[in-house]
Amino acid sequence: MAVKIAAGQTPNMSFSLLESIQTMTAYIVQVSMGDTPAGSVAYQTLFAVALVLFGITLIINIASQWILSRFREVYD
Repeated sequence: MAVKIAAGQTPNMSFSLLESIQTMTAYIVQVSMGDTPAGSVAYQTLFAVALVLFGITLIINIASQWILSRFREVYD
């Protein structure tokens, strides 16, 4: 919920870096707050967006661990 408040609630898509857009987490909160019937397109997009968000987080964590292990100094 803090992401929804901090990032804004503007559900528009723009290629301008100066305009606010809706984050993936805010989209999940917005869609899941209403009555989303199971099996609908909106219901399935919740899982699709969550899977993409999980994948991005996983890739960033794996990359950071690889960078950490590559540049770690070993002390005797």
